Amino acid sequence: MDGSEGKKRLQIRVVAPAGPVSPDDFEAGLAVLAGRGFDVRTGSHARGRRGYLSGTDAERLADLREALEDPLADVVWFARGGYGTTRILAGLPQASEAGPRKILAGFSDATALFAWGQRRHRLLYAPSVQELARPGVCRLPPLWSALAGRPRPLPGRGPKAKAGPWPVFGGCLSVLSVLVGTPWEPALVDRWLFLEDVGERLYRLDRLLTHLHGAGWFERASGVLLGGFTGMGEGERPTRVADRVRELLPEGKPLVTGLPVGHLRGKMPLPLEAPAFWDGAALRFPPSKPE
Repeated sequence: MDGSEGKKRLQIRVVAPAGPVSPDDFEAGLAVLAGRGFDVRTGSHARGRRGYLSGTDAERLADLREALEDPLADVVWFARGGYGTTRILAGLPQASEAGPRKILAGFSDATALFAWGQRRHRLLYAPSVQELARPGVCRLPPLWSALAGRPRPLPGRGPKAKAGPWPVFGGCLSVLSVLVGTPWEPALVDRWLFLEDVGERLYRLDRLLTHLHGAGWFERASGVLLGGFTGMGEGERPTRVADRVRELLPEGKPLVTGLPVGHLRGKMPLPLEAPAFWDGAALRFPPSKPE
């Protein structure tokens, strides 16, 4: 799906529904995509700045709707994360009415848009555009492979027994928590629940996990996948997060930890709503049928 393979050039629309970009990193990331042979276009306000947002709610919503409704676009990709997507979800139509099916790519605050598009679009929990050229931040070959529908296995730590296949849904824990009780609370029955986050102290993560438990998320999910939990407090380790999840997860449900996904270096993409099974050493994705 790129110029190097002699196939249709992938049409990518880059939007910033959340925070403002870092200009140099953003332009470098766009160059990575263009160098891959993709046709890349940016939203009118993708380079904007309004405090901790990339523009007004109306500006960010207009860019996002234009990209989602573009009949030529194959991918709608977040320029960066931050905060702000939940502020404009109510301005989006039903996912089934928002133009042709697309790949939605990004992570962090993109979790909110993924919840909106869970039943309609292909979802790829992947680096933001402004991260693509940062040395060591993301592994590009697995990203290109996932975009082409061939996701690579994700190494992790978990039970010896196989589990799945179940579709995966989840994302940034602090974003998921605020979706509880909203029209965009995701479906979790017969799914892996994936969680990751950054910059949260252990007691805050405990609070967020307890909130999801009280809302029945661990009861509904078939198993839990944990990615990176970085930037925690001094002396706090991600293993404590896994310990708390084990306390909340019903007995017998599998827990996989240490997936290289989220706010960490060397990250790999994770397809959401795609069936995945744990083989005792890695999370694998059965070949999907061509669309």
